[in-house]
Amino acid sequence: MTQRLDRFVGDGSPLDRLRAHAARLTRLQQLVLAELPPYLADSCHVANLKDDVLLIHAASGAVAAKLRQATPRLLNALAMQGVMVSSVKIATRPVNPAPPPKPPTQRTVSGQTQDALRSLAGELPDDAPLRAALERFVRRSRGE
Repeated sequence: MTQRLDRFVGDGSPLDRLRAHAARLTRLQQLVLAELPPYLADSCHVANLKDDVLLIHAASGAVAAKLRQATPRLLNALAMQGVMVSSVKIATRPVNPAPPPKPPTQRTVSGQTQDALRSLAGELPDDAPLRAALERFVRRSRGE
């Protein structure tokens, strides 16, 4: 199998090889984005190229399934551009995973406010929803 000449250029230092590899990945990213429909192109990116196997990260499982369906067309398009890729692997990697939720903040109410709310709740009818809510609020504000 023939290989591109730029694969062997820059064999001097590891940094040169890294720069050349990054340039190849950038070029592949541009080619892949140009070949895919916009709804797929926005949700995936080229992750690596190793031993003529192209690794693409998809933002979700649905995008990965669509990419797998588009793989033959993508391989043909890359071959037409002079990029020899034997296969495409697709992995699911969320782009920005959601941060864990923050714990609720504990707020305190002064004793004077608790007494005023308890007094207000005492003036309301026994079956009033507001009375139940105020009593619950006072209980929770005391840490019960």
